[in-house]
Amino acid sequence: MPLNLSGQLSLLRVHDRGTKFGPPSDRIDVEVVVQFVGRPTEAFGFQLRDDSKGPAREGMLGLMRDGFNYGWTVNIDYDIKAGKKNGTIIRTWLTKPARRPPPVVTGGGVLATARSAKRAKSTGKRGKKTTAKRRASG
Repeated sequence: MPLNLSGQLSLLRVHDRGTKFGPPSDRIDVEVVVQFVGRPTEAFGFQLRDDSKGPAREGMLGLMRDGFNYGWTVNIDYDIKAGKKNGTIIRTWLTKPARRPPPVVTGGGVLATARSAKRAKSTGKRGKKTTAKRRASG
């Protein structure tokens, strides 16, 4: 039964076929290797071969690359032998962190959240006085 792990990637490695990864006692025959933040002693990987699994594996590499580049959460299902630290990935997907509202530029050129910008706009004169003071001070 596959296990599951998720987090941000600290390592994304792609190497030549046949070079394998890990020490002789815990070696995995893969071309793509990943490690997760906070788990430096564990590695997971999959093969990039010209076979029926090739298109799915190319897609998995693309997801891993996006997760690594954008800091998104990478989720994997993997198989691992008992007592080993290196496993083989069989499935992967990404999840993005919850979106925060984008910053808003108010009349005075100040960055604010959408909520605080609404409050500043509703008070009206505050922004005008600040602008007038800046102009007067030169």
